[in-house]
Amino acid sequence: MKKRFVFPKKLMILSAVLIIIGLVSGAMAFANDTGRAWTNILFSNYLFVLLALGAAFWLSLQYIAEAGWSAAFKRVPEMMSCYLGPAFIAMLALVFFGIKYVYPWAAPERHIEDFNKYEEYKHLLEWKEPYLNTLFFSTRTIIYFIVWIVTTGILRYLSKKEDEDKKGALKWFNKSRFFSKVYIFALAGTLIFAAFDYLMSIEPFWYSTLFSVKELISGFFHASALIVIFIYFLHKAGYYPFMNESHWHDFSKYLFMGSILFAYAWYFQYMLIWYGNIPEEAEYYYLRRFHFSEPLFVLNIVINFFIPFLILLPNKLAKNPKVLVSVAFLILAGYVLDVYLSVFPPLVHTFKGVEHTHPVFGIYEIGMFLGFLGLFLFVVLRMLSKRDILPKNHPYLEESVMHHNVH
Repeated sequence: MKKRFVFPKKLMILSAVLIIIGLVSGAMAFANDTGRAWTNILFSNYLFVLLALGAAFWLSLQYIAEAGWSAAFKRVPEMMSCYLGPAFIAMLALVFFGIKYVYPWAAPERHIEDFNKYEEYKHLLEWKEPYLNTLFFSTRTIIYFIVWIVTTGILRYLSKKEDEDKKGALKWFNKSRFFSKVYIFALAGTLIFAAFDYLMSIEPFWYSTLFSVKELISGFFHASALIVIFIYFLHKAGYYPFMNESHWHDFSKYLFMGSILFAYAWYFQYMLIWYGNIPEEAEYYYLRRFHFSEPLFVLNIVINFFIPFLILLPNKLAKNPKVLVSVAFLILAGYVLDVYLSVFPPLVHTFKGVEHTHPVFGIYEIGMFLGFLGLFLFVVLRMLSKRDILPKNHPYLEESVMHHNVH
């Protein structure tokens, strides 16, 4: 089999074209509607940040569980985490230059037009000012990304040392296994507050104790779907010729399980808030279901749970790579929708030319999303081409290559 991934020129050109489309769309957005441009930067960048974190989480679970079947595929989630570097720059730009356009607590006068409501709003925000202020927000952003970049970087460094040191490979594997436990706790501790900051504080009076749990599950679930897509196309390009039904079946279990976990977090957050009927909580769902788009609200849980659950339930379909990758694409579409419903509903009324709260998805949203997609693909595939596709000294590599479930 091919030992090292070669970044195809067609893919390189495609990613470059997507980046250019994103830059042009971004420039047009900033020229016509600055608030909408920053909203799209938050939307698209957060999408891929969570995928990068979820990929590292997936990798860490393989180490902790000492999973043998997945050893051959660890290079993909390793390189997906490399996106955190460019994402840090984009998020810093948002924090320092676009914060007032996205977060009402940073500039209440821009988001509340009615004077009486503004005075009441401003008074209520004073209670949250010790946490929701620009200085502390930017400091937390720097801390989050430093923790994420350092921890994922250490995981990649240990993996590289394992590749270079054949005799001491087991030592480096054990270090990776130990540090994976550190990463998981670091991710959980930071993502709790990052989800509060980047998404929940768009509506500073709404709160949910399940929101961060849902975001952590979402990162793992949707990153698993993207890993499946990368593995499928690498397999088609001749990089994993040993793959069989058992490999695909194990990958499908992550999507099947992830859909259930996502539905659990989504439903219980919705059910408890709707049943409790506390205005500060219920307004989140009331806005999205009755004032934004009820079809999109329902479609979110249908795509992320019902369809993958029903399709992957039969083992025969779960072992079929074409079916699996189709479901993975659908799950990622559901992920885009889920983040869209978190970011856009409370902000569309601030966009130019938008008088009512309703879905907005035009050239700016499409173009800037494609730009971030191109950047993500370029970073991941470029980094993937710098290492051998297989971790040659991994203690479980042979078990992974020979993996076969007799049942």
